[in-house]
Amino acid sequence: MRPIIVLLMASVVLASCGREPVDIPEPRERTIEPYRVVEAAGSRDVRLPGLIQAADRASLAFAVSGTLVELNVNNSDRVEEGAIIARLDDELFRLQIDTARAQLQRASATAEERRLELDRRRQLYESGWISPAALEQFTAAYVTAESDVRASRALLGQMTRALERSILYAPYAGVIANVYVDPFEEVHVGMPIAELNADGGLEVLVDAPDRLAGQLIPGMSVSVDLATVQGCGCAGQIVQVGRDAGATNTIPVTVSIRNPPANLLPGMAASATITLVSETIGTPIPFASVVAGPTQDQVHVFLYDRDTSRVQLVPITVTGAQGNIVLVSEGLSEGDIIAAAGAGILRDGQRVRLPEDFQ
Repeated sequence: MRPIIVLLMASVVLASCGREPVDIPEPRERTIEPYRVVEAAGSRDVRLPGLIQAADRASLAFAVSGTLVELNVNNSDRVEEGAIIARLDDELFRLQIDTARAQLQRASATAEERRLELDRRRQLYESGWISPAALEQFTAAYVTAESDVRASRALLGQMTRALERSILYAPYAGVIANVYVDPFEEVHVGMPIAELNADGGLEVLVDAPDRLAGQLIPGMSVSVDLATVQGCGCAGQIVQVGRDAGATNTIPVTVSIRNPPANLLPGMAASATITLVSETIGTPIPFASVVAGPTQDQVHVFLYDRDTSRVQLVPITVTGAQGNIVLVSEGLSEGDIIAAAGAGILRDGQRVRLPEDFQ
């Protein structure tokens, strides 16, 4: 606690260092900028806007390129797991399979010929008719032929998988949220064809100010409300907190909704209310209202007296600081009025007045 007080003292007494004390006449009456003290709660609610989305969703895309010849879904269609979503023209894939199969057959025949030849040459070597170098040459030829067989077999497998991937299936049951292409359109690898929302769980994706990143933790309880769904009042919890603020200085926060009502749909606007608990409890006052006390370990504020229209220098106990706010544990009560700015030019007991519009 002492470092906080010393820091406050250093900032408010620096301007007065090195001056000789002089007798100052009764200062003129000043208008102060008032601040009404409000007791700080140990927690506060933060309301964040967001959108409902399916907890499980998939952007469906082909793993191969081609011409789309079949599209079996539209927006809002319900599909079952394994249903065919779309199909590419497979003529080219079948031709590639035929070519790869023929290549494998040629490679296999060549490998068989090289094996038989190697067997004959090995017998000649054992009889002493050929040299070790000659046998090594035929052995290398056979090894090369076997490598060609393996490469041809791998190519055939690759072409077969490409044919299988020319059909796009639904990975699970759900509802088609969007369709992004038209029949007979050329599509490439990874190009979104449709978006599928799985049945069941829903969540809210909200953007939270990055200054809240350290206070948002997975597992925290959240209240979800929707203006379009009467009496929703859904309960949820944080399941994921992003760590990349980006250009907008916000972080994505995902909130899972418990037991969502049947009329709650992906794409609806929602708001998530999160209760944040303050780590340091205290009454917040403006930093500019703090002035130095008679000793180094004391800080004060000017408290306004309504009966006399004067300010009194009263000591306070500081528990911490957050930005331009000082947290006070003792010395002030809720409803007190203090000078919020210009405290450095006020004197204890000085007559002041409040702005006319201050309530």
